[in-house]
Amino acid sequence: MAPKSTSEAPVSRRSARIADQPKSTITNGDKAEVASKKETSTKKRSAENGNGDSETKKTKTTSSSGKDKASEPKSKAKATTSASKKEPTKSSEATKKEKEAEAPGDAEPETGPRGTLKSGDKLPKITLKDNQGNDVDVSKLAGEKGVVIFLYPKADTPGCTTQACGYRDNYSKITDYGYNIYGLSKDKPEAQQKWITKKDLTYKILSDPQSQLIKRLGAFVLPNNTKRSHFIFEKGSGKLIDIALGVKPADDPGNVLKFLEERHK
Repeated sequence: MAPKSTSEAPVSRRSARIADQPKSTITNGDKAEVASKKETSTKKRSAENGNGDSETKKTKTTSSSGKDKASEPKSKAKATTSASKKEPTKSSEATKKEKEAEAPGDAEPETGPRGTLKSGDKLPKITLKDNQGNDVDVSKLAGEKGVVIFLYPKADTPGCTTQACGYRDNYSKITDYGYNIYGLSKDKPEAQQKWITKKDLTYKILSDPQSQLIKRLGAFVLPNNTKRSHFIFEKGSGKLIDIALGVKPADDPGNVLKFLEERHK
């Protein structure tokens, strides 16, 4: 009897060894777990990326908003500056009114039928209102005391204020020589009184809306303008001793004082 083949035994043992080795494949449960982790990780990265984009957008928006806000005041400031340049100031309006009312010193005067006062003449008999509304007979202003009458085109305007304040500051020096001071313009008494109060002027101002005295002094120019000027009538005699037409506001009071100093040495 022939012996049995032994080749089956090795095959059986090899199959057993393969069966004992761990399986390298992944179960369905493992696959689901891995997929779940990947999905969670992906969502996390997406969320992180999304937040980053939001932050970036927020930063850009804030930056843009900041630029707008920063530029806005400049824009408003520029607009305000432009508006202020276009809108005339009170000072510029007053200067304009003064120039419109003032006549050049060398302009041909309109004197009317009575003519112009000349050196040696006395004040004419004309009744005007002063700044308080009182009647004043001009012919009686110069007598025992002399009188300085200064003319200006418009109350409470830059040049006229300089002139008027100059007479205020030299008031005591001029009156010490025996001369009273009177301002003269076409302004109404109310406007003159307001100006006197505002600038603490120390003398009276005559209102001559019809330019009656202004014409007789040779300081009226058509259509309705006044030459800036001064006239001095001597104390005692009452005669006109000094005529100055087209004077400068800042120089006028000092020139009057200088004249009186020379006249009464």
